[in-house]
Amino acid sequence: MLELSYFRCFSKFILELTGATTYEYQMKAWYCGGGASSWTSLNNFTTADNCPNVGNLTAYGANPTKATFTWDDSNGPYEFVRLKSRIDSISNPSGSDWFQIGGAGVAYGTFTKNKNGLVPGETYRAQARAFCDPNGGAYFSLSWSPLVYWTQPTSRIEGGTAIANLDIYPNPSRDVFNISFTSETVQDLKVRILNVVGEVIISDDLEQFVGEYTKQINLEEHAKGIYFLDIETNDGMVNKKLILQ
Repeated sequence: MLELSYFRCFSKFILELTGATTYEYQMKAWYCGGGASSWTSLNNFTTADNCPNVGNLTAYGANPTKATFTWDDSNGPYEFVRLKSRIDSISNPSGSDWFQIGGAGVAYGTFTKNKNGLVPGETYRAQARAFCDPNGGAYFSLSWSPLVYWTQPTSRIEGGTAIANLDIYPNPSRDVFNISFTSETVQDLKVRILNVVGEVIISDDLEQFVGEYTKQINLEEHAKGIYFLDIETNDGMVNKKLILQ
């Protein structure tokens, strides 16, 4: 007599579990013709650690139409990160108002990405989310990163006729930055130091200024990370990144 046995493989997904947690489970079968099996013996499984999100996300206007995004893996390794952004001033935003930066994701090991095609003078917001499965899926960080904000410059000046000899040293620095430049014409200048969310932490207004400007900026009491020097001139805006280590 030939006996044939048929086996089917079944699976069950359980969502909303807690990461790095051990669970017990049992199984029981109910038969179509009536009756049921007894419960199996106890078994257990342990969920994977929560997927860490990227750390220290920053964004700034590298030129009037391009923004540069930077981040790090200070929270732990992951597989890839997705970044999204939208115009900040939209009063009733929808999902379609957000646009992706870097396509389907930026692979782990790369910690910067540029986005072109932005609007000069426009303010944007952005967030990031890390994924720990190379194929995507639901294994991602528990939430999106905190929002970061920045405003695209209206023009990019590298010296030009408004200011010359712009120098920032040391950069990176552990505390003090020395800033110097020359205003070659009489003009009103606004010198600002901003944090990554656009808050002004140091401000210096110069009325009808001409000649050499020098200033020491001490950021020792501020959090380590990225800061920005903005110099508003008669001809536009100068933007430089400061790195506080």
